[in-house]
Amino acid sequence: MKKSDIWIPGQARNDSLVTANLRGFEIKFRTKPGVFSKHGLDLGSRLLIEMMEINNGSSVADLGCGTGIIGFVAAKLNTKGVTHLFDVNLRVINLAKENAKLNKLENIKVCLSDNFSAEAHRKYDLILSNPAQHLGNEYLEEATKACVDHLKENGHVYWVIQSRMKPFVKRLFEKYFSSHEIIANKEGYVVLKATKYG
Repeated sequence: MKKSDIWIPGQARNDSLVTANLRGFEIKFRTKPGVFSKHGLDLGSRLLIEMMEINNGSSVADLGCGTGIIGFVAAKLNTKGVTHLFDVNLRVINLAKENAKLNKLENIKVCLSDNFSAEAHRKYDLILSNPAQHLGNEYLEEATKACVDHLKENGHVYWVIQSRMKPFVKRLFEKYFSSHEIIANKEGYVVLKATKYG
């Protein structure tokens, strides 16, 4: 990835179309004011993309997908499987759908959804999320429980959070998941991997 592909907080950037090289793929995505990481690819999402492991042929969900970048890389790595993108914000979902077409991705489904409500009965092998931490601890616990409920046995969850949120999210994962570990801690962000055993 080029340095220009990464948004640094406080850095002015007027581009509406960003091209990023991620995991060997060139991904293009449009951003707009009012959308998380409107200036480009945020450092947390980049770290999650670098760390996530996906078995080709899996069922994958990107919870709180934003512009779609995490789900798009997942879909590129999961050509034999399906990847679902969820967000509660209609403006964001319309942008993610536009970006999916821009990247000619056909093995994904973009859903306007409160957590997993659009696919309420489906369970996934893998759930990815850069959760909306600004919504507070109550939301994070709700999202954690939703991930557990929609994860298959022996499935995994990858979350990226700001380092300051690590103690609270670790407690949540200890409460709701069979096991968890920190797999990356870099530039103010932490990636946690949790597992649900049967």
